[in-house]
Amino acid sequence: MVLQLLSLLDNPDVPLKRVVDLLQVDLELSGELVRVANSAWYGFVQRIDSVKHAVVVLGVENVKRLALTVALNQVAGKFRGYDNLRSCWDHVMASAIIAEELAVDLGLSKDRAYTAGLLHDIGRLALLVSYPVEYANLIEAAREQHFDPLERERQLFDIDHCEAGRWLAEHWNLPADFAQAIAEHHQPAAVEKSLTPLVRCACRLADCLGFSAWRVEAKEPVAEVLAGLPLRNRAQTEEDLGPLGEKIREALQILRTAPQMGK
Repeated sequence: MVLQLLSLLDNPDVPLKRVVDLLQVDLELSGELVRVANSAWYGFVQRIDSVKHAVVVLGVENVKRLALTVALNQVAGKFRGYDNLRSCWDHVMASAIIAEELAVDLGLSKDRAYTAGLLHDIGRLALLVSYPVEYANLIEAAREQHFDPLERERQLFDIDHCEAGRWLAEHWNLPADFAQAIAEHHQPAAVEKSLTPLVRCACRLADCLGFSAWRVEAKEPVAEVLAGLPLRNRAQTEEDLGPLGEKIREALQILRTAPQMGK
């Protein structure tokens, strides 16, 4: 289902019926989508009672990204029992919400920014699903010893999560700018209006706000991270990031109440 959703992500002209038909095939996914659409995350007074109704109320683009969020949250449920791994999903969601916020000041698409943030650690999610015990041990060691996690990934799995993400993005035929942002989100990026520096900054800001995948206290000042983007109103954006942490925690709490896959 995740792959089928990805095929719809960058197609603004996808027919409404195709989106609804795809989501209705998976009863677990569609039920969870409706539940989240009715949550405080969206805050609608009107009760949403079906996928089709959600599309009408939220719009196609919102439903596509919500469906991808729910689908990836279901995948994350496979390692929900490992305490050390929950921070990885928290970091992904935080990065997506922050990327959406930054996109407003940059004049970029909020939907594409959110989706790129959501997918930036897809390589790590793949490693987590494949090696949950080993990755949980890696995170525990990273917290205690403060080593380079990318290098340790290469030692343990012969690939780091950035390269794994690049391979998946190309294999799934994701847009080229998505693939670049996924592959290079830990590399220095030019100060420009594009997805790669946006995602890189969102990832670092997630750490600053306390949503690090490694649960290591971030030392970077927020202002220093924001310097990597050509923001129109840097001071206002920095101020807006303050209350964003609570929004992220609320979204995570809503998603955590989802039933585990197969239950």
